[in-house]
Amino acid sequence: MIKSRSDIEARYRSLLQKAVRRGHADIVLTTSALLESLSSKEKNWYRTRTAIITFEECWPLGSELIFNRKFHSKVAALIKVTRSAKSRDAAGLGYLASALIEGDTSVLNGTSDDKHVKIIADAIKRPGDFWQWIATRKKSDEQAALAANAMRFKHEGMPRDRAVIQAAAYLAVVENIPSRQPQSSPDQAFPYWVAFDKHTPEGKLVLRDVARDLHIPPPQLEWTCFYFEGAKTNGEIPSKWWDRNCRRHFKKVGLPIEEAHLLWEPAKPQMIEALADYSRSLHKELYRWKLSNLKQVEALKRQVELFIEHFEEVHRDQMELFDEDHLDNS
Repeated sequence: MIKSRSDIEARYRSLLQKAVRRGHADIVLTTSALLESLSSKEKNWYRTRTAIITFEECWPLGSELIFNRKFHSKVAALIKVTRSAKSRDAAGLGYLASALIEGDTSVLNGTSDDKHVKIIADAIKRPGDFWQWIATRKKSDEQAALAANAMRFKHEGMPRDRAVIQAAAYLAVVENIPSRQPQSSPDQAFPYWVAFDKHTPEGKLVLRDVARDLHIPPPQLEWTCFYFEGAKTNGEIPSKWWDRNCRRHFKKVGLPIEEAHLLWEPAKPQMIEALADYSRSLHKELYRWKLSNLKQVEALKRQVELFIEHFEEVHRDQMELFDEDHLDNS
């Protein structure tokens, strides 16, 4: 049973990001409305997390992180990520650099690309110098917008999140920003069990039990579950840095990436079965909450669609609020 508000928050926070990745906009909208209703703390968390998810999951959209004081402006940013093919080069490069800072030299493979990992690792150690360098680079309007938004959030989140934001700014000024690739809504129903990962009490318990029952080292099961299910998307732009980070992590847990499916295929049905009650409960809770708060959800949906539709107009009108918005996290 869920016994605390923090456990409830953990489930819905996890659900939100999984729904963004898999392209389920309706679930993102409903979960966002629910999180807004929980507390002002959740609204503050949502603003920061929206920026981090954008840079992690689709870093080119970092150029469009235009927020005002209204909650729906942050939801609109997440909906854009939800409806786009994911581009994870900033996440991959940032994670590699973070691992290098922590002493994992296996992130370096002896190729010329190592220099980029070292540059971001140096940026983590000397952020002031890095952001000054970003500011002096010649940039197109799109590059300048992304760099400015990255600078706005440079102190947000955990150290690894900040490394991803630095990597996004770096990629933006040293190469062309990939164009956004819209994705249609997925046909299949959302698998609610994927919300229960190692960051939730229920997921942590089930991962431990299944690893024990199948005699699998827990780190291998955790990472394989994330790779095949937690990180699954509705479409991806090829991301060499994300691929390199995944290969590095498989090596770290002692499992060749080519053999990972042999571990996951028998483990997946056990995970689904063990999480079935939690999954049904989460689905019912969200559905019942939506029915009880339908006007609130529909109003948020209309506000989000209008915000996205008039984005260019909003962009011009809200630029002067950047500094004010940074102080007002509502």
